[in-house]
Amino acid sequence: MHIYTLSFLLVFLPVSALIYYAVPPHYRVFTLFLVSLYFYASISPLGLLVMLASVGADYLMAKPLFLWGKRDRRATALLLLAAAKNILLFVVLSSWSQLRDTEMPIGVVVYAFTSLGYLVDLYNGEADLAASFYEYGLFCCFFGKLYVGPILAYSDFSRQLREFRPSLTRVGGGVVLLLHGLAKKVILADALEVLTRQLREIPYLDKTVLSVWLLIICSIFQIYYTLSGYSDMARGIGGIFGLELPENFHYPLQAESVTDFFSRFNISANRFVRKYVYGALGAEDNGPLATTLNIMLITMLMGLWYGIRLNYLVWGASLGVFIVAETIWGDRFFTKVPVLVRRCYTLVVIIVSFAWYSSLSLSQGLFYLQTMFGLRTWELLRGLGGGGTYAMLWSGESLYLLSQNWLLLAACVLGGTNILHGNAQRLQHRFPRAMEGVSLLVNTLLFIGSLAFLVA
Repeated sequence: MHIYTLSFLLVFLPVSALIYYAVPPHYRVFTLFLVSLYFYASISPLGLLVMLASVGADYLMAKPLFLWGKRDRRATALLLLAAAKNILLFVVLSSWSQLRDTEMPIGVVVYAFTSLGYLVDLYNGEADLAASFYEYGLFCCFFGKLYVGPILAYSDFSRQLREFRPSLTRVGGGVVLLLHGLAKKVILADALEVLTRQLREIPYLDKTVLSVWLLIICSIFQIYYTLSGYSDMARGIGGIFGLELPENFHYPLQAESVTDFFSRFNISANRFVRKYVYGALGAEDNGPLATTLNIMLITMLMGLWYGIRLNYLVWGASLGVFIVAETIWGDRFFTKVPVLVRRCYTLVVIIVSFAWYSSLSLSQGLFYLQTMFGLRTWELLRGLGGGGTYAMLWSGESLYLLSQNWLLLAACVLGGTNILHGNAQRLQHRFPRAMEGVSLLVNTLLFIGSLAFLVA
């Protein structure tokens, strides 16, 4: 039972919300914690035991860290042990899933690093001790955010529990966010997954410049709409239960620099790495060489955030090269370039870098890059004596797939910008009543369409 299934949307979520609001207020945190455990158990009972063991161990470490304080060597050793345990858990489960060619248990990266961030804050005196295990467990394992986050600071989460004020406005906003995230996942991302698979299945010798560019662009859209869809659903589910979760993806594909893209793509993970790794390394205060090394380390760690694979490491490093250049020379050169040029440059860099992210091996990533820039075409032309130029640039199969899916791709391009959202806000300001009706109609159609895709 995942958050994009009919059983979740039509049974589990409404029943859980009814129980949550029916119980006395002082039992709601405990109730929501039990709901989260039941949800995880429905997906993976073994994964639930691993999650409870990991979070429970961190909870037991929290009190000694709080009592000993930052200057105590025992606290430092205990924090290092907690960090090693959480990082090792992620590395082992990610590697194991790759070796067995299975999906990694959901939520590992979220609850492991949420818990680790809390322990670091506790060690630094920036957080209070959790009131109870079930409150701490809910903070780490709230079922809505297990897929991709967002990762929260304990102070922000606990404050909401203390100042809990549910309202129909927040619940209604949560439902809308849930619908938008669901539509991203089941209408756009799932359709893109099919198209991406069709493009991958084109034999290597038949792959052309157009087919590989299409493959990488579709992979980017699939990844973006999957992750941002999960994130919007998490925020929506949080809103239904009276919790406010931060935005995790903010139109990264219209970023004006690679640095800007990184700050918009998986925002909470980026903040986590910047705070707990980049800040600890001295950020940009130690000269160009230290800045370069720190940025490259951070971008490579962000690549590994999505799995322990060499391709992800190279993806992060390839973006890191551009971020280093923008950080060191950006004020002198980059800011003087027109916005449109900066956006085009950023988009090209993102697409090219995702040749590494989307590939299954370094050799495949190199093959994609060679094909995208026509290097294979040139080599083949030398062998063909100049014949078959067009066949190397595009093929009937790639043109057919493009003609059959142009509407999907157009919707993805439009949805990846803030054009619709910005214009809707302006119209809402000028014609509030009319836009309420339009919003209701659009959200109803999204709900019906999403259910139709789920049933199909």
